[in-house]
Amino acid sequence: MVKNNLLTPSGARLQLIKASGKKNLHWLFLPGGPGLGSESLNLLFNSLELPGSLWRLDLPGDGSNTTQNNYESFSHWKDALVEAVRQFEHVILVAHSTGGMYALSTPELEELLDGLVLLDSAPNATWQESFGNFPIPQLASLQEQYVKNPNNELLKEITIACAPYLFTEKGIEIGRKMLESLPYNFESHLWSDRYFDHTYHAKWIPKTIPTLIISGEQDLITPLKLFSETKEFHRDNIKIKSIKNAGHFPWIENSGGVAKEFKEFSLQF
Repeated sequence: MVKNNLLTPSGARLQLIKASGKKNLHWLFLPGGPGLGSESLNLLFNSLELPGSLWRLDLPGDGSNTTQNNYESFSHWKDALVEAVRQFEHVILVAHSTGGMYALSTPELEELLDGLVLLDSAPNATWQESFGNFPIPQLASLQEQYVKNPNNELLKEITIACAPYLFTEKGIEIGRKMLESLPYNFESHLWSDRYFDHTYHAKWIPKTIPTLIISGEQDLITPLKLFSETKEFHRDNIKIKSIKNAGHFPWIENSGGVAKEFKEFSLQF
């Protein structure tokens, strides 16, 4: 019998959201951020009907999966990610935004996964260049305060201030409500900003496992061209798809389009 909640030895948390069909197939959903927690994916689960078990995955020290030392705990994210995947035999990792970057920084996963889905992610750190071209009201002041006194409330304010570039006009109201509801963890955010985000480059490209790469057509943070214009990701086992009329959380504006791509992808398993 599968437990609804699992905590690995290193502190990664797995929460079962729903299950149907193939009981030996496990979809592990890793959030972006970092610091936002897997609750940021809740609305995505509402639109998906997939064979197997769907799990939310929070690395130790991230989101609401707090530890005695979040900063130190999160610094071991790679070991924790591998350990979480090893909990099951047949795993499809679904990773959003920075979560996808963590996945592509962990070549050990290729031998452990049956499949990989990257949602609005990037193959390297150049995504920060395009994001920096968009002026965001009040952001400079908030960031200055955050540098001097990092805390969860300021991280939340900064994230919500970025809403115009995370969502389309159609999705911004729902998007803001979603961001308002999330747990925030500034310590995992700080660790990633200092030691990962600015030097990130994919360390592996899936050679054989089925891989689906999705981005919202209007994603201003991590546009799909970052993958579609990188020739190394043009492989027979990799499908790159744009979701129409959607932003950085494409299931907010076009849940049907996202569900369709997941459904077609799932037929391979």
